[in-house]
Amino acid sequence: MSQEARPIRVEEQTQRLLQGPLKHARAAALAGALLPLASVAVSPAAAQAFCPSAGICGFVWNDTNNNGIQDAGEPGVTGAVVTVGSMVTATDADGFYYFAVGTGAYVVAVQVPPGTQLSPSNVGGNDTLDSDGVSDGLGNSVATAALLPGLSSENADTDFGFWVPPVAQPGTGTPGYWKNHPAAWPVDTLTVGGVVYTKAAAIAGLQQFAKDKTTTMFSSLVSAKLNLIIGNDPSCVESTIALADDWMHTYGPVGRGVHAASFAWKLGEPLHRLMDNYNNGMLCAPHRD
Repeated sequence: MSQEARPIRVEEQTQRLLQGPLKHARAAALAGALLPLASVAVSPAAAQAFCPSAGICGFVWNDTNNNGIQDAGEPGVTGAVVTVGSMVTATDADGFYYFAVGTGAYVVAVQVPPGTQLSPSNVGGNDTLDSDGVSDGLGNSVATAALLPGLSSENADTDFGFWVPPVAQPGTGTPGYWKNHPAAWPVDTLTVGGVVYTKAAAIAGLQQFAKDKTTTMFSSLVSAKLNLIIGNDPSCVESTIALADDWMHTYGPVGRGVHAASFAWKLGEPLHRLMDNYNNGMLCAPHRD
């Protein structure tokens, strides 16, 4: 990839982050801090045929057998963060959410609860019982909901299933963890932005606390890469890591000198923020004990 093409690709994907899952990342974190799966058993979401008064609504549930279907007794997910455009909410105690909106087509996004993965999407032939969400590669399950004139109350089938893998993930570590636990590193070298760093050199990079934003990106990127290598779920950050690598290739290496107010950091900051959320156990993998 040419140097000219890299900033364009990073900019396009950054805009997706800014207008999508990161637009309300801080609010999302506060709206329930991605609470664990609820233990309250509920009937399938088909039992709720209509939204309270039109609008967008649906069910977020723990698909315990990972079949993509809302089976009787499978519990809802409490506190799952749901966004529609500029609006954000959290699911209630039974796993339901609701947005009061007018007619039109809307993208509904649910942040992947920590320690879970997306259920199979659109299976079984019954849209009121299956999971509608697919990964956007940015830590969310997304689906499109359309409200048509005269039918705006019939939209209770925009539902999202998640399941807990049977093998426990080791959990994610922050830059502070990886800096202070060199024995836990699964590799002796790491490539960041096309530059190969030894473990010692990478740890030295993690120890830098400069205004230079390449150090900020380096810390979150190195940590995210290590968290994936040790076996954590990569589904919510793989594309972001690739973009952050492109960013470091274009604006790095670490220590090059990128100011916080620069255009480069406007492109890079959303990538850093999403990886930081991942490293802190707020997305598709839990934090280390």
